[in-house]
Amino acid sequence: MGSFFSNIFSSLFGGNDPEAVRKRMLKNIAKNLQKTKYHFYKASSHEADPSLAKFFYDIYKAISPAQLMFQNIAPNALKKLVIDASLSEAQHAALDSLSEEAIAESSRKMPIKDLEAKLKEAFEKFSQEFDSTKISKIDLLYTKTVLFSTFCQYDFYFLLKKFDNGVREHNFSAVPRFQTINGTYISEDLKNFIAIAWTLPFEQDWEDVFKLLRTLKGVEPVTLSTWKKIIARLRPIRDRHVFEMMVQLITDNPSWKESVKTEDLHIVEDFISETKRTMESTIANIKAKQTAGKVDNLLNQIFGTSDIQPLKNYNESNSSAFARKDLGSYLYAEPLGYLKQFLLEYTKKEIRELSDILLVRGEWANQQLATPMSEAFHQLMDISEQIIAFDNKMAEDSGELGLKLKTLLPRSERDREARNIIGTLLGDANNMAAKLILSASQFFISYDRNLKMCLEDFVKMPKCELLLNWKDLDHYAEGKLKEKCVDVYKKIYSFVSLMQNFQVEVDEE
Repeated sequence: MGSFFSNIFSSLFGGNDPEAVRKRMLKNIAKNLQKTKYHFYKASSHEADPSLAKFFYDIYKAISPAQLMFQNIAPNALKKLVIDASLSEAQHAALDSLSEEAIAESSRKMPIKDLEAKLKEAFEKFSQEFDSTKISKIDLLYTKTVLFSTFCQYDFYFLLKKFDNGVREHNFSAVPRFQTINGTYISEDLKNFIAIAWTLPFEQDWEDVFKLLRTLKGVEPVTLSTWKKIIARLRPIRDRHVFEMMVQLITDNPSWKESVKTEDLHIVEDFISETKRTMESTIANIKAKQTAGKVDNLLNQIFGTSDIQPLKNYNESNSSAFARKDLGSYLYAEPLGYLKQFLLEYTKKEIRELSDILLVRGEWANQQLATPMSEAFHQLMDISEQIIAFDNKMAEDSGELGLKLKTLLPRSERDREARNIIGTLLGDANNMAAKLILSASQFFISYDRNLKMCLEDFVKMPKCELLLNWKDLDHYAEGKLKEKCVDVYKKIYSFVSLMQNFQVEVDEE
């Protein structure tokens, strides 16, 4: 019996039935909407009134020139416009000097080291002007400009076509004839409008935005006074949740609520970082080109060609398989290839012949004076063999390191441990190559330093202090010992200069 009366009361008064609760909520929403002065929607017939179309039409007509303007402006161009308008004259001048074109032009007029110092000073002065106040002001201006642009680019035309199919885009010569339509046709349009319009900072001063737009076009696409009137019309609709209540009624969902996302946009820090990256990458490219030019010149001086045979395994071609997967590379394939070629082609021939004359046949006043030069020569001969052994280790089919790298490479895309091992192996290989290059360079320097001492001693004949039998030695060189010494000295000097164009370092970790 109790259950019977409970059902009777529930049917009469609704009780906790979800459907009844939803209907009561919708009824209250309809009452609240009716209390506003905005009679855009008739809940009883589920119809959107022509007055709603007229409201949107007035806004569309006012902002139409701005819509056309923003449609032709890329987002990055808008950022640039805001930044340019906010820089001081000194910053504009500094920014001009930091452009790729200006840096390239300056590089033709001064040494690269001097240019780097000059650019670093210009960048520091440029970035120091961006204090916290200026950064906040620029970011706020950009945020407002983007929000204004987004609002203007709302598809008013698409919405209005639903009320009058005869409406023409950006054509306001004919008076539209808006009709009453079913509210379901515009529920998504209203949701989109809420998501865009309610992010506008209505309380902010908009004068700086319109000043910026005048800079862009020479005239305001929308006057500031017109924009203030639009905001004045939007604010009470936002504050009284008119469009939200309409969506709730149209969708029969009293719980619907748009989560309006407001976001402060920040462009200054990225702009400063990008300016620095442009400067550094431009300098790096110029250095690379200058280095390539120097390397080619030195290669031609040393070998008579810049086309040098690379190592069989530790070479740039094999390195590309790792570089493509961002695993690393054979860092020193190029200079190590040059070193092997120089050792085989020149050290084992010209330098060996000269060493046989000076170190084997020479009568040194003190044999210990010949030790550094002799040690350097024999170490260089040993390094030549070490390079061959190292290169064999890098062979993919049989080398200790090369075989491991080849096995791990296919797994590297899905196996982090494989990537880590490859990184370690590449580091080990590069360290071996670096040690060979650095050691050889030091021994070449030592040999050349001692060879210079021999040349200085040669010109003292007959009062020589280092070698006592220069005349006899000259006979073995067919009377051209001095010229031979000078040639070898210059060739070694050129080769060491070649190696200095490469940043070779040993990782001690």
